[in-house]
Amino acid sequence: MSKIMKIFAVLFGAALLVPANAEPMAVDPVVVETFVVTTYMNGGVGNDEERMMHRVAHEFPLRLIFSERKDDEFVASVSVVIFDAKGNPVFALPNAGPMLYVMLPDGKYKVSARFKGLIESQDVVLSGKEGRDLYFHWKGKQKQ
Repeated sequence: MSKIMKIFAVLFGAALLVPANAEPMAVDPVVVETFVVTTYMNGGVGNDEERMMHRVAHEFPLRLIFSERKDDEFVASVSVVIFDAKGNPVFALPNAGPMLYVMLPDGKYKVSARFKGLIESQDVVLSGKEGRDLYFHWKGKQKQ
């Protein structure tokens, strides 16, 4: 059940608890907010998929690349959350990588990425037509 559905279920359930003959009372209005809906492209596994993502990269203002170890091997299964300048989450993807491209309006953002329990965060400013690349690299054990 989505977060919005849960909120509506709680609000609806609370309304059912009010007796029909109850006196009206002054109550502050309830505000329900939704996340910003955005377009994103996630993938890059395999040579064909990687080439295809590179071809469309210029269409996305924010491009994230995830890797680990000294050999910079691409990684997936990265949990990503992007926050706006006020600290509100505007994008979340629990299973990103090795490349994630996101459409966001101009502004200041903080991008947090978690891989194998380790969190890396970077600030980024998006403005104009030029996109930004952010590289997230985790130091892992050398591949045997």
